[in-house]
Amino acid sequence: MWSQQQLAQYHNDGFLACPGLFNTDELAPLNSIADEYCQHYRDHEALSGDDDKRVHWIRERSGAVRSLFAMHRQVEPYRQLLRSPKIAGPMKQIFAADGYVYHSKLNVKDAFEGAVWLWHQDYGYWQHDGVDDRMSSVLVMLDDTTIHGGCLLMVPGSHRWDMLDHHSDEKTTNYKQWCVTTDALHANLRDDSQIVPVTGKAGDVWFFDCRVLHGSGHNLSPNQRKSLIFACAHIDNRPKPVANPRPDWVVDQEFEPFTTEIKLT
Repeated sequence: MWSQQQLAQYHNDGFLACPGLFNTDELAPLNSIADEYCQHYRDHEALSGDDDKRVHWIRERSGAVRSLFAMHRQVEPYRQLLRSPKIAGPMKQIFAADGYVYHSKLNVKDAFEGAVWLWHQDYGYWQHDGVDDRMSSVLVMLDDTTIHGGCLLMVPGSHRWDMLDHHSDEKTTNYKQWCVTTDALHANLRDDSQIVPVTGKAGDVWFFDCRVLHGSGHNLSPNQRKSLIFACAHIDNRPKPVANPRPDWVVDQEFEPFTTEIKLT
């Protein structure tokens, strides 16, 4: 569980780093499964799709896996990791209530091949899914993460900005991205010193608000970078009907709380 100071820092900055939260033994089964899945999906002919594992895959045009969605529904070590008090505890403190998994994804940036995620606010996507902004994500580093490896970049305090203008980008990568417009970036992100690199060691964990501006660059390093992200929502914040609902691998329809064992004092 977090101290009141840690919780206040999360709310002030829009994110909080928790170095060394998981050790090598705890990460070993997660990495082994991740490597197995990445190899399996790299051999597919299609750049994206679903199969009997109930996992949705997206590959780079080079063939390298970019993301695997919804592994928490099928892979028990991923499901259990989410329920660890190290994750479930802070999430319950953030929401001051129970939470459920909105979606999960394993993001992979293969050496030299892993491509960019353009600047965006997660709620830029999710505001169209019929939910409000009582949402937070947790990122678990499965590998060491460096600047050269295309680490995530965050802007402290940007969760208090208004929602920035977003637009659909279908050209930069194989995955359609809903990203902040260049005009909005120029108007709000004016100084390089505003940007915080999310670097660290395998086992480090970062929690971040759904409105924080973030993105990441290309992996120019000789090392693969894998990160596991659980996007979570307040238990009462369930998607309302919308005109064009997205598939359940990105907007989960299973609302089982993962925080019920945590008791707030």
